[in-house]
Amino acid sequence: MLKPFYQGKLDTFCAIYAVLNALRLTHGIRASRARDILNETIMALAATPDALHAVLTQETDYLQLVDGILRAQARKFPLEVLRPWDEDARPDENELWTTCRRWLDSGDKRAILFRFIRHVSPESPAVNRHWTVADRMTDSVLHLFDCSHEAEAVLNVHRVEFVTDYSRISSGRLLFIEPRTVRFVRLPY
Repeated sequence: MLKPFYQGKLDTFCAIYAVLNALRLTHGIRASRARDILNETIMALAATPDALHAVLTQETDYLQLVDGILRAQARKFPLEVLRPWDEDARPDENELWTTCRRWLDSGDKRAILFRFIRHVSPESPAVNRHWTVADRMTDSVLHLFDCSHEAEAVLNVHRVEFVTDYSRISSGRLLFIEPRTVRFVRLPY
């Protein structure tokens, strides 16, 4: 059984780890290849101090970083990446759920990358802005192949516990999945 690569407790590289874990699911990459991709990505960031600073201080949504890593890897081996929604799309929770289910149910070697924002209460500031990867769904649960091994980590997203519109965070729905960040990834056949 595959195990996810785990992110270090102190770094801010969850977006990179999400891509690595997606590639682990779609292409079966091993730790040595994942390390090479991580190192290449950090070296590329180091060449652009402003981008590196934004990543290290979490002053970015990491979307350009995720898309950049995916583009770089697609030049090295077969990889299909699809954006189900553009920047302005506003799918509701049901549309996001059904679209993700269709993608995962349509074949093997598929994954879904996305960013979520988590609150502990509707009134409090977000406690987590995190990139992750989903590998399967059941009727009511989206299962994550996540890089975090913290006790309080989100490892599953329940169908009735998330929103796709940040303004609708409520006591029963404390997780916001950003539709514009969703990337469908697969090994093309």
